[in-house]
Amino acid sequence: MILAQLYRLKTVGNFTTLSSPGLMSSPRLGDVDGYHELFWSAAGWTLMWLVLFYVFCVSFPRWSKMVEPSSKEHENDRYWSSRELFGLVHAMIISALSLPPLFLFLFDSNERVKFASSPHVGTCKVDRRDVDLLDWELTTQAISLAGLAFTTFTLADLVVLSLHGMATVDYMVHHVAFISAGLILRGNCMLPFNAAVLMAMEVSTPFLNWVTFFRHRGEQYESQVIGAGVMFFLTFLVFRLGLNIYGTILLVVDQARGLAMPERVPMWQQVLVILAIIAGVVVQLYWLPRIWQVFGVRIWQLIITGSVDVDEDDEEEESEIK
Repeated sequence: MILAQLYRLKTVGNFTTLSSPGLMSSPRLGDVDGYHELFWSAAGWTLMWLVLFYVFCVSFPRWSKMVEPSSKEHENDRYWSSRELFGLVHAMIISALSLPPLFLFLFDSNERVKFASSPHVGTCKVDRRDVDLLDWELTTQAISLAGLAFTTFTLADLVVLSLHGMATVDYMVHHVAFISAGLILRGNCMLPFNAAVLMAMEVSTPFLNWVTFFRHRGEQYESQVIGAGVMFFLTFLVFRLGLNIYGTILLVVDQARGLAMPERVPMWQQVLVILAIIAGVVVQLYWLPRIWQVFGVRIWQLIITGSVDVDEDDEEEESEIK
């Protein structure tokens, strides 16, 4: 699939046309509606995420008794532990919302559906004038809901990191970049396939959360840590590398043909989204050697010897991956 898209890009020509006259009728800016609904929905989701985090914090003395304490003192901290659980719950919700639409887009849709857009930004419901997309309304709205939940979670997590001394430069840059891309994608109700690909990367996150939370809590958790590490490595390769690269190539090819984004989207937003998505692929490729060192080598060791050492020297690498 990737080679086919690269061949199509070779036949396109230059990359100067960034409009989508052939994809669907693109409404004028004045025809777009739902901004107030989108604003209040985003505010509600952000508040909900913050409340959920502090519910975990308040209940920490109760649920933390269910597991052994960590040998790393900071991993027994109320806010650190609550954020791990917070991230795991978020990733499971986003995965549940984005995976079914992703597979539908992959195997049962054409490019017109993959790069559909809606002028109703409050809910991203399909424009009734575009009858060919009416059957896809539930799918596109599921992605829009996931996009809103993902972007507002990232905003809430940025607040949590800042308030509780967990913010680092790399986290701040990562979160600001994802919030910016999320605002543009969700604020324009566009690129549902690429949005699904980006959010499906969260499939690997619960396994990484599990490894991070349990790896220093005793030998009784060793098999869980190994199993979660194997699943993280496999889902990283499939979703964060394979599908991510394919979706990015597909976007670049179709945008070069003027088919990916609607005309109403300002040029700077179109360019920023493409650069952000390409940068996301570069980040995953940058992490790949570390992923192999932390997880791949141990999986190979497990296959060859039947046992594996859960080493404690890779804590920094795992935190950077998240």
